[in-house]
This record gives sequence, structure tokens and C-alpha cells, in this order.
Amino acid sequence: MTRIGVFSDSHGDERALTQLLGQMGYIDAACFLGDVDADAEHLRLLLAQRPNRPPLYAVRGNNDYFSERPYDLLIELGGKRLFLTHGHRYGGPMSLSLLGAQLGAQAVLFGHTHIPTCEYDRGVLLLNPGSAGNYCRGGRARASLLVIDGDAMRVEDVKL
Repeated sequence: MTRIGVFSDSHGDERALTQLLGQMGYIDAACFLGDVDADAEHLRLLLAQRPNRPPLYAVRGNNDYFSERPYDLLIELGGKRLFLTHGHRYGGPMSLSLLGAQLGAQAVLFGHTHIPTCEYDRGVLLLNPGSAGNYCRGGRARASLLVIDGDAMRVEDVKL
């Protein structure tokens, strides 16, 4: 079983990001889907303090003007191919599912909209964890825990 913390759009709310990570418990890896780059670094430092030192996979968002991170990443975790993007360079979920299917990805992890999404389209899991910052659109900070267990994938909401 592989447990992956998925975060996006924290927009400088390191406190919320820290609390969300703490609520997840043990994770094997973390994905940060952009906005803002300094928060990805904060998350990397938090992960480095954990005994298993889980890796961080991070992409840049539309507010990460000077970031050197890539816009997109295609990675493999838990035997599944995952496409990571902020999402602002694509037309929306339909475009993302088409791209994910073309890339052979079983899941597309994206952010940008701050609206949580967890649905399948064209056999591809589309996962947007929502905003990991309390200050975004006045909502509660949230993230997702993606659990891969053999062929199965399930998503758990993590909210403050």
C-alpha cells in the first residue's frame, strides 16, 4: 500500500499546510501542485524531518513566476503512473483526462481552481485536492490522501 499526500494552492499558509500534513499520518510521498513555490519548500523541510523522509514531487503554478520547477511531471508511485500539473495551462478536466489517457496515466493530479474534484473520466482519476490554504476563497484548508493498494486507488479528504 502506498500513501501519497496531495496538496495545492496553499498561497503562503504554511500553518495550514503543516496541520494538514500532520493529520495525514504516515505517507510514502507528497505531491505539491503549485501556488506558491515557497510552500513547496516548506513542505519539503517538514518531510525531511520524518523518519522515512518521503520524497516531494512539485510543479509550479500560475503564481509561481520565478520558480524553476517544471509545469508538469509524470511519475510512478505505487505501481501507478501519475501526471502532476497545476492545471492553468489546460482547458479543464476534459483536457486533463484526455492528456492523462494519452500519457498512459492512471491519475491526473491538478489544482488551480481551489475546487475539490475526485472523479473518473476516460478511465483516468482526476484529483484536485482543493486549496491547502485557509485564506483562499474563505474556505477551510484541505488536501487529499491518495491511497494506492494494488490495482485500487482511493482518495480520502483531509480538512482543517
